[in-house]
Amino acid sequence: MKRYIAFVLSLLLCCISCAEYPTGECQSNSETVTDNNGDSLVHKKYSAVNYSYMKAMWISQYDLYNVLTVNGRQRSKGDFTRLVCTMLDNVKALGINTVIVQVRPFGDSFYPSEHYPMSSYAVGAYGNSSDYDAFETIVTQAHIRGLSIHAWINPLRAMTEAEILRIDDDYAIRRWYEEKNGEYIVKVGERLYLNPAYEETRRLVCDGISEIIELYNVDGIHIDDYFYPTTDKSFDEKIYSEYIKNGGEKSLDEFRREQINMLIKEIYSTVKHENESILFGVSPSGVMKNNYELLYADVSYWCAREGYLDYICPQVYFGFEHSSCAFDKVCDEFSAMIKNDNIRLIVGMSLGKAATEYDAYAGEGKYEWRDRKDILKRSLEKVYSMDKCSGVSYFSYQYFFDPVSGAEDPRTEKERSAFLPLLDIEK
Repeated sequence: MKRYIAFVLSLLLCCISCAEYPTGECQSNSETVTDNNGDSLVHKKYSAVNYSYMKAMWISQYDLYNVLTVNGRQRSKGDFTRLVCTMLDNVKALGINTVIVQVRPFGDSFYPSEHYPMSSYAVGAYGNSSDYDAFETIVTQAHIRGLSIHAWINPLRAMTEAEILRIDDDYAIRRWYEEKNGEYIVKVGERLYLNPAYEETRRLVCDGISEIIELYNVDGIHIDDYFYPTTDKSFDEKIYSEYIKNGGEKSLDEFRREQINMLIKEIYSTVKHENESILFGVSPSGVMKNNYELLYADVSYWCAREGYLDYICPQVYFGFEHSSCAFDKVCDEFSAMIKNDNIRLIVGMSLGKAATEYDAYAGEGKYEWRDRKDILKRSLEKVYSMDKCSGVSYFSYQYFFDPVSGAEDPRTEKERSAFLPLLDIEK
C-alpha cells in the first residue's frame, strides 16, 4: 500500500508541476480499482510529458552510482533526495527538458522489481536489498521541475558470472544461468548476455518494461546499442541449427537481424499496450556499418515502418574532422534513413571527448577536441539547421557536473560555455 500511496502523491505533484511549466503536456487521472484480495489500489491513466523539441541528457549508472550508494550500501533516503535534487536542478538550469535515466544496466534493476534483482549500482552489491524506492523519487522530482523522464534499459546485457551467483533463484536470469546456460543466457568475455532468439528472453525484457510503466509515471522507454555482443556463431548455435533443421533459409546474419527486429517490435507493442502516450526510442551506434554487421541492428528497417519506434537517437559522438564519421555527414545519413514521418530524429552527442581531448578512432582528427573548443556549438548549429531533426541528447551528466558535489567539470568548461547559450534558445 505504501507504494500506491506514493503514486497518488506523485500524481498530485506532477499536476502541480504542469501548472508551473505549461510547455510540457502533463495530465494525470486516476480511478480506484481493487486487487484480488479486495484491497483498494490506484490505477493510473497518465498522459506523458512530451516536448515538441527534446533537449535531453543521459544520466547513466556511472553518474548515479555515488549518488545512490555510499560505503557499499544504499544511501539514506534524505541524503539521496538532496543529491538527486541538486542533479536535476543543475540539469534544468542548462535548458534541458528531458532526462534519460538508467534503470537497468546489467540485467538488474534500480527499483524494487519482481523480474530483476536490485543492481549493485543502486544498493552497493548484488544480494543487497533496498530500503526505499530511489527511482520513484527521481520520477517525482523530475516532474516537479517540469522535466520529462525516460527510463533507460539495456535489454540484453547482464551481469558477470560471479555477480549472478549472488542473486536469488527467484529471478529468471539466475534460473536460466543454472538450467539454460549457453542458450537463454550466454557468456561473452567476462559478461553474460540474454539471447534474443528465444521468446522467453524477449518476454522477460517486455515484462520488465510493463512493470516500469505500471509502477511509475515515466514519459518514455529508452534502449541503447547493446544488441548482439559478438559475431561468433557459437553464441546462438543451438537455436540457429534448430531453425535450419526445421526448414529455415536465412543466413545467420539475417536470422540475428530478424531476432532484433522482433525484440524492437515487441518492446514497442508492449509500451503502446500499456500507455499509447509514452514514447519508445532507440539509441544506436553512430556507426551504421557496426549496427548492421556487428550488432545485427537493422536501424533503417525500423525507421521506414510503423510499429517499431517513436524516435531514433543515434550516438553521433564525433567531431567534424573525424576521418570516417564526421559529425555532419553522420547526421545527414541518419536523417535520410527516416522514411516514416512519425519517427523523430534526436541527435545524441557526447561531452566526454571534450574532457579527454582525444579521439583514438578519429584518424587525422584525433586531436580535434584538444585543438578546438567549439565542436558542440558547431554540432548544435548543424542540428538546428536540419529539417527532420527535433531534438538533441547529451552524454552524460558527469561531464557537466560532479554527481556528488554538483560542481561544474573544469575539463569541459570551454566547450560548455560555447554551446550552452545556444542550447537555451527556445525551439
